[in-house]
Amino acid sequence: MKFRSLKILTDENISPKVVSFLRQKGTDVIDTKEEKWHGKDDEYLLEKAFLDNRFILTHDSDFGTLAVKEGKSYYGIIYLRLKIPRVPNVIRVIEKFMSLDTELCQGNLIVIDDSRVRIRLLESE
Repeated sequence: MKFRSLKILTDENISPKVVSFLRQKGTDVIDTKEEKWHGKDDEYLLEKAFLDNRFILTHDSDFGTLAVKEGKSYYGIIYLRLKIPRVPNVIRVIEKFMSLDTELCQGNLIVIDDSRVRIRLLESE
């Protein structure tokens, strides 16, 4: 599946402007803040996303730690590891990633930094 067809759950550290941008591009997004889930622990959000077949979009490396080191079930994780996490840069980087038209699948851990994208397939329950 392509990025645009992913279902996404945005972490509370993702700006509402980024959520709006994704929706304008046709992406199915559930936002943690809109659902009043801010303050919930990462395991809770990971489980919610897993049960609804959603990728987590976050600036927080803890989701990768839960998946890789602790073996928690997850559907997919997109970790934005950006030097400048301001909205215009986040949107620019996401737009660039969308234009790559990369094939993605369940179990992907995607790390996007300012100059590259790394996609790792982990085994998920």
